[in-house]
Amino acid sequence: MNKFIFFAVFTLVLVACNSKEEKQVAEKPTKEVLKSKIDEMDDSLQVLYREIMKDPNKKIPSLAIYSTINKYKDFYENYPKDPFAPVCLDKIQQLYLQEKVYDKSLEFTDILLKEYPAYKDKALVLLNAGSTCEILNDRKKMKKYYTQLLEEYPKIDKDTKEMVEFRLKHIDLTFDQLIELQSKELSKK
Repeated sequence: MNKFIFFAVFTLVLVACNSKEEKQVAEKPTKEVLKSKIDEMDDSLQVLYREIMKDPNKKIPSLAIYSTINKYKDFYENYPKDPFAPVCLDKIQQLYLQEKVYDKSLEFTDILLKEYPAYKDKALVLLNAGSTCEILNDRKKMKKYYTQLLEEYPKIDKDTKEMVEFRLKHIDLTFDQLIELQSKELSKK
């Protein structure tokens, strides 16, 4: 049995065991218990990610990703005032994005931005949200996120700022049209 299958099965067993353990734990699990479970699941995902890097034809089982999302949700819902809570929301939106569940990714992005306006990685969250809206062809939301990024982080790195400003300037263009315009502008230089 190759390593990838072993770790996929291990992850599923871990998820099943965690479900049984949760029933035995008090109504509201402690921060330490939740963080420990999150760390275990994150470690399992990291092993699976490394396997994918070796063989891109492999895929992480969705059950492992959604189980991890649920652990992050558990922490956030039980301890919203803990400094780890916004990190949980960030991880949730990233995992939904990875699964291409864009509406859920944006839903948790919005919760994060609303409830934790001073989040340490807010600039990256806004940039990712704008890019997600690009995928969805939702120019109104893309403009909202990118404008907020530029307003709140005027000193972001030059390349990112130029890219976002260029995109906002040409928000009426599709992604393909934008690439074509950029190619033309580069060829002029």
